[in-house]
Amino acid sequence: MKHLSVTTQFQKQLATLLPADRDQTIEALKTLKSSIHQGKIPQGLGFKKINGDKYEIRIDIRLRIVLKKDGDFLVCVLLGNHDQVRQYLKNFRNR
Repeated sequence: MKHLSVTTQFQKQLATLLPADRDQTIEALKTLKSSIHQGKIPQGLGFKKINGDKYEIRIDIRLRIVLKKDGDFLVCVLLGNHDQVRQYLKNFRNR
């Protein structure tokens, strides 16, 4: 994993956040991006593998980002709460 990108859907989800949440999310993505290049991701992001080629980082107690590995890219595919992450994973498995 060497690069970070976002989907159009993720950009739409980001745009719906309150300004403070949006800023916090952008900061977490900046931290993740620089950490990828350094080869060490800080524990504070709560980066973990959640399913096959999918990973999660924690923005705060409520918000999570789901990322999907695609070659050298980590693609941000979902910005949501725990229930939205569970629903995404459930829907993905049924495809």
